[in-house]
Amino acid sequence: MNVKETFSFQQGISGKTLRIIADSCQHLKKLRLRGETQIEDDDVIHIIKKLGHQLTTLALEGERLTDVAYLYLKNCAR
Repeated sequence: MNVKETFSFQQGISGKTLRIIADSCQHLKKLRLRGETQIEDDDVIHIIKKLGHQLTTLALEGERLTDVAYLYLKNCAR
């Protein structure tokens, strides 16, 4: 079965919620986080450690992200 789910958040998403999504969505392949102001490096690192081996798309854009989070991208599927 090929199911495509799209989730839209009107007021942003917290890092805690993002971690819950990463822990709960075991088959997640694409994740786009653009303009999320509440997400920090540790949240992105958690996602990559949990799902990086299977993610085919990970789009990041956040005011609180530093180079530390982007260094972990090497652990994502290519």
